[in-house]
Amino acid sequence: MPTFPDLLYPLSFMRMTRKLPKLNFSELDASQIPEPYASLLVHDGDMTSRLEAYHESALSVSPLRSSNDGKSYFREVLLTTTENDQPVEYGAIEITLKHLPEEVRPLVIEAKQPLGGLLNQYRIPYSSSPRAFLKIIPDGPIVEAFGSVESDELYGRSNQITGFNGDIIARIVEILPTLVLN
Repeated sequence: MPTFPDLLYPLSFMRMTRKLPKLNFSELDASQIPEPYASLLVHDGDMTSRLEAYHESALSVSPLRSSNDGKSYFREVLLTTTENDQPVEYGAIEITLKHLPEEVRPLVIEAKQPLGGLLNQYRIPYSSSPRAFLKIIPDGPIVEAFGSVESDELYGRSNQITGFNGDIIARIVEILPTLVLN
């Protein structure tokens, strides 16, 4: 199985292309993630379903940046609730387009629905494998993406989604905003 260039890939790649400094983070054991973050991050499912259930709202994608070389589609996004536009996740994803059905590819590039929602909607078999759990010190670009950050540390994960044949569908870094226990 291929390994990531680093734990923050593809976010690290997207930051590098923007000439931003490396993100200050530490890797945590799953048991070190506090609630409510642990319930949202420590699992082997898709984040879309978890976030929709937690926030009691469907999610939409607010693309911040993207690029597409025809093989891999990269995007840096903010996921928001459709109910009130509340930011629920900031992240970056690399999607290997050839590992998705032809009819799903334009929807991915359209960037209106989260990948997890599309995988579920089109009943595409996949597995999710968290590579690392992260504590991140938010910097200017993250604060700007969320609009504001009310904590000195945020939690997230580095994740990989594969098809049942082992093909890598996506590599993702998912960072949650400051949350309060529901």
